[in-house]
Amino acid sequence: MRDIRALFPTDDPVPAHMMIGRAADVETISQALANGTNVVLAGARRTGKTSVGEAALERLRAAGLYTAAIDLFERRDALDLAEGLAQAVLANRSAARRLLARVRDTAGAVVDAATITMSARIQAELGEAVELALRPGAGARDPNRALRAALELPQRIADVDGARMVVFLDEFQDLASPAHPFGEPDRLTKQMRAIFQRSPGVSFLFAGSVEHVMRDLFGRADRALSQFGGFRALSPITVAEWRTGLGERFAQAGATIDGGGFDMLIALADGHPRATMLIAREALAATLAPGLDHVGPAEVQAGWELAVASDRQRHEQALERIKLTKHALTVAVRVARGQPPYPGLAPSAAQRALRALELAAFVDSPARGHWRMYDPLLRQYIAQLPGR
Repeated sequence: MRDIRALFPTDDPVPAHMMIGRAADVETISQALANGTNVVLAGARRTGKTSVGEAALERLRAAGLYTAAIDLFERRDALDLAEGLAQAVLANRSAARRLLARVRDTAGAVVDAATITMSARIQAELGEAVELALRPGAGARDPNRALRAALELPQRIADVDGARMVVFLDEFQDLASPAHPFGEPDRLTKQMRAIFQRSPGVSFLFAGSVEHVMRDLFGRADRALSQFGGFRALSPITVAEWRTGLGERFAQAGATIDGGGFDMLIALADGHPRATMLIAREALAATLAPGLDHVGPAEVQAGWELAVASDRQRHEQALERIKLTKHALTVAVRVARGQPPYPGLAPSAAQRALRALELAAFVDSPARGHWRMYDPLLRQYIAQLPGR
């Protein structure tokens, strides 16, 4: 029997060969990037943007293109972003990839003469960004200059090697975070626009989980990145795709699911990919634990309850974050219950609360004036809170 956690991944990007649905998204996005078109993916968290982006890059690598991916959420500041980007870009060259591995293996110890020679040769060819990748901390004196050099590196390699480069910048909305971890957003986006416009051999894929911030960055005419990439929405995973994909996963674990159980699972997950996988996994666990091999409505209900319990710590942390903004908890409970968020609150106070919830990716607004809590597990947890 297969490891059911591996069969139903929930908290990491899904490998391309394990994705359910979204094949058309991967195809169209990879084609656009290969043809030099920049793409912007924006949507709720844990709905598959990173998985689709990585699958598109995998397809492009197989076609001979250079690729690099960096997640801004995982980067502390401008220097850390510069170093990570430089390493990801350089790794497209086999010699540089081996050099990076060798430098990492030394862990600060004295490196041999061959390594020094190779490093100097690559740096002479590609510029100062190479040092950022090979010698962490080298750009500490001027992080802004370091980041500029890293942003220019993809085109340098594209020029030297005659290869198209595709750069995937994930969780890009963090660039506009109020904490300004990478520097003042307006200055940085102007710098990016200037560099990217001079990078004809590079295509960019931008992904972000706070849609209104992404639309502000790329949609407003007064923003530096205005119209720099075309927005694309991920296709919903159809019921037929879920039926086929989940049925295959259950079969690999030695189990089956009946029509009633499947319909209940889809209804409870409400179209949310992570919730669908988590409930399916817990339903399977509830089935296999007593030695059974058939998932029906009772097992799916047990899976839902186990999924709610397994996410409890995550939800408690979300609740503490919600409480940091005045009136946000009241508004969150109302949205979770499908109620209007404004009654009894000053419009400005309700708007501030909604904005804080949206920035934290707890709620979104798929249509003007309509707010929703997309994650059904978080929605259930918040909706059952007393009062409000």
